[in-house]
Amino acid sequence: MTKPRKAPRRRRAEVPELQSRLHAAEETLRAIRTGEVDALVVRGAGDEHLVTLQGADLPYRILLDQMYAGAVTLTPDGVVVYCNRRFADMVRTPVARIIGAALSRFVTRGAQPALANLLECATRDRVQGELAARAGDGTSVPISVTFAPLVLDGDASAKGVIGVVVDVTERKQQEELRNRLIHRAMTAQQEERRRIARELHDETGQSLTAILVGLRTIEESRTTGEAAALAQRLRGIAAQTLDEVGRLSRGLHPSILDEVGLPTAVTRYAYEFAHVHGVAVELRIEGLDAGLLPALLPTTVYRVLQEALTNVAKHAGARSVRVRLERTEAMVELRVQDDGTGFDPAAGAEGPAEDRHLGLQGMHERAALLGGSIQVESRAGAGTTITARFPVRGT
Repeated sequence: MTKPRKAPRRRRAEVPELQSRLHAAEETLRAIRTGEVDALVVRGAGDEHLVTLQGADLPYRILLDQMYAGAVTLTPDGVVVYCNRRFADMVRTPVARIIGAALSRFVTRGAQPALANLLECATRDRVQGELAARAGDGTSVPISVTFAPLVLDGDASAKGVIGVVVDVTERKQQEELRNRLIHRAMTAQQEERRRIARELHDETGQSLTAILVGLRTIEESRTTGEAAALAQRLRGIAAQTLDEVGRLSRGLHPSILDEVGLPTAVTRYAYEFAHVHGVAVELRIEGLDAGLLPALLPTTVYRVLQEALTNVAKHAGARSVRVRLERTEAMVELRVQDDGTGFDPAAGAEGPAEDRHLGLQGMHERAALLGGSIQVESRAGAGTTITARFPVRGT
């Protein structure tokens, strides 16, 4: 009789605790519905797991899927629990086949030790490295990775690893292009030195030799009139030699750019070209008074103009040339259009037009070093148009 009376008292004592638990459960459900909770930590037998709630992480998934970089979330032992579409595109594998797989499956065998070391360190601190990813089609993709520990509020221990993955193929290609351009620039510089050395030997050296012989002849002259005639002839040779040295000097560095600026330098060179080669030049310059140009850009534009007009003189057989130099807010454009014989831009650098193709190659290399471009339009009998465009960046 006594025992049955104690049971209702125990149940009455449990009611407040049950009400408290019910209230906590209702608050948890309300927070989940309103999106205040993104994930839950589920405690199991000796382990904890991070569970992302369906729908609660939708804004984050949308954001990550729009990223240019790949994004992954990993368990502490490197299993992928989430990845965005960009990462799936990098490894050329559907997202469904990535989730639940070890990240090590998506790097080359040689990169797996480095990946393991990075992941071990990433549970404690932010780490970076470069690896070779292995795509689903068997190709290797160079990637740069950044890993960091995934830590929840109020808990110092890492529940996983988050990672950002960037495909560095483009960067590698740019580095290779830069190295090739540097090599070509050095080669072109050496060829230019050889050319100048030949001209100094063949032209200037011969002129100086002629002056030396002439001075000896003057010493042996029998009359003043004979000596005066020889001196006058030597004066002409000396003037010609001075012009040749000046031309070589301008070829090494167009000092006129420092003295009068690009517009005036281009104007003088165009009219000098017309006078020397007998080719009519129509020149138009616009917008070059809108402030300073970035370093190296004036010299590059001037060199491209020189090369383009040299090709006209050597190969085009043109009667007239139109030169337009224009600056906008974002770009400097040089266009050289002739009415000459034209050629096939796709033809190889062989035969009589070899010098022209080498000149075009030099233009492309100069433009590429400044982030610019060269466009060549030509066909037989229809003349040639060369358009060089250079971005205007900070001075």
